[in-house]
Amino acid sequence: MNSNPVLLRLLAYFSGVILIACLISPPLYWAGSALAEAGVLPFLKGFPFHRYFSRCIQVSALLMLWPAFRWIGIRRLEELGIGHNPLARRDFAAGLIIALGPLLVLAAGYLLTGVYDFRKSFPPTGIFRILATAGVVAILEEFLFRGVLLGLCLRSMRPVPAALLSSFVFAVVHFLRVAKVETGSTVGWLSGFGQLPLAFSSAPPWPLLGWGFFSLLLAGLLLAAVTLRTRSLFLAIGLHAGWIFGQQTLQWMAKFRIKPPDALLPWVGPNVVSGAVPTGLIPAGVLLLTLAITFYYLRYVRAPRSPV
Repeated sequence: MNSNPVLLRLLAYFSGVILIACLISPPLYWAGSALAEAGVLPFLKGFPFHRYFSRCIQVSALLMLWPAFRWIGIRRLEELGIGHNPLARRDFAAGLIIALGPLLVLAAGYLLTGVYDFRKSFPPTGIFRILATAGVVAILEEFLFRGVLLGLCLRSMRPVPAALLSSFVFAVVHFLRVAKVETGSTVGWLSGFGQLPLAFSSAPPWPLLGWGFFSLLLAGLLLAAVTLRTRSLFLAIGLHAGWIFGQQTLQWMAKFRIKPPDALLPWVGPNVVSGAVPTGLIPAGVLLLTLAITFYYLRYVRAPRSPV
């Protein structure tokens, strides 16, 4: 298939996801509020509009994925460059270990130098939330960004540009946040469209925005590289889950104490994007170390497998 129709249809897919979310989020908000007031679904009481809009985007993206595949001409995952991996469990476990090792060293350095201080208390149940978040987010994001987006880019460009483009989108999307709307605010038919101009309103200030984007771009390139090398998502899922678990565990147990937050930049800054993305040259160096360990694993430890 010619590259232009593929890219145009991909753009049409994302536009359709946003349009559907804008159209259906107000009536779903009204329905949810009415059911909450009637006592049918009491847990929805006080559920703000921006969360309805966010969930509508997620659900419409998943529901439209298969029709979009059919429209683009994809019938099997193999057409996206993803094949059967007989070393799936080994790759996933290796990814977890490789991601967590350098992160533990970084966290220890943060705590020993006073960049982070232990919190006075942290609820034990928080670890279960972190585990669930790491698993769900890693699987979904790797499927969407390294499975779908990278695979579609490979249909119209060479591997290096495809990895760069998919990693760029991966980094940008992390700074997209719907705008918070007060629960008592009036919601109309155009309220969903009103969310769009404020999509980046909760992004961190410069230079933290730049450093956060740099960290995400590096991480995305690493994940794209291992996906291309293994033709599988399992190593990338393990790495991604390990990063999320390590970063959110640090945020759960300790607090960044440097004031102002960018005082130690370019070396170290606070985590941004829900406390999961480190900033500064030192965390970037840790990512590069992770890259080196990953490719050592791929070359010398992992059993040879075509095309590895």
